Amino acid sequence: MTGDRREGVAVTVVGSANLDVVVAVPAFPAPGETVMGDHLEEVAGGKGLNQAVAAAAEAPAAFVGCVGDDEAGRLLLGELDRAAVDVSRVVRSPQPTGRAYIEVTPDGENRIVVMALANGTLEADAVGAALTALQPRVVLAQLEVPLVAVEAAATWAADNDTRFVLNASPVRDLAPDLLARCDPLIVNRGEAAAVLGSGAPRDAADQLARRLAARVASVVVTDGAEGAYVATNPGDVVHVPGLRVTPVDTTGAGDVFAGTLAASLSRGASLADAAGAANDAAARIVQLSRAQR
Repeated sequence: MTGDRREGVAVTVVGSANLDVVVAVPAFPAPGETVMGDHLEEVAGGKGLNQAVAAAAEAPAAFVGCVGDDEAGRLLLGELDRAAVDVSRVVRSPQPTGRAYIEVTPDGENRIVVMALANGTLEADAVGAALTALQPRVVLAQLEVPLVAVEAAATWAADNDTRFVLNASPVRDLAPDLLARCDPLIVNRGEAAAVLGSGAPRDAADQLARRLAARVASVVVTDGAEGAYVATNPGDVVHVPGLRVTPVDTTGAGDVFAGTLAASLSRGASLADAAGAANDAAARIVQLSRAQR
């Protein structure tokens, strides 16, 4: 590992930042149906921003991404700053800040439409330069930004003896060499099946973890209230039990899981222990509304 690594930067998150437009609805509308919303919120979001905030709650964190030169971008940077996330390498884009439109039902389930906008302008060179400046111990990425930016983060991590963590969401086709660098790959059960391809949805979560472990350095497959399955090789799958809670809003739970896990790894935790801490953090967050977080 490089000897001049900056003190204090444990996790750098490379990813998206959105203004989330959240509407509470009594039920998801059927095709062609109109329903009346009960409540509207506009809050900071995006998988990258959410994960950076979660990581910063546990360890010093930085965020690398793009926002627009607009009021939404300023709001997002303010939220990151208040969470003590280093935003010194965030790029201002001529595109508007990204948006996510989220419907939330009374049982806490959600349905989301994301518009990348500024997030789609994140370039590989900017990622490499940012990581060189920040020198983190762990790099965490997702797939709401251009794949070239994610690949640049993975390449930098490999070249600098740094742990690369990928939350493969939303699912996209990934090259075998990118998957091989993931330590771990974090996916939920549906995402794991999509990464594996045909026939995989029939598998239990532990079987998905076992199959993915043949392709990656390590893997964590989350399975909602059942917890998570951790594997470092196909023959070694560990179940990390979940917590039974009553959800209020599940939006962002996976992001809290990923950010907490990365922060725990940066402090030297084992992957199973990091997944346990991430499970606990995600369980706490789903019991709160967005306004309470």
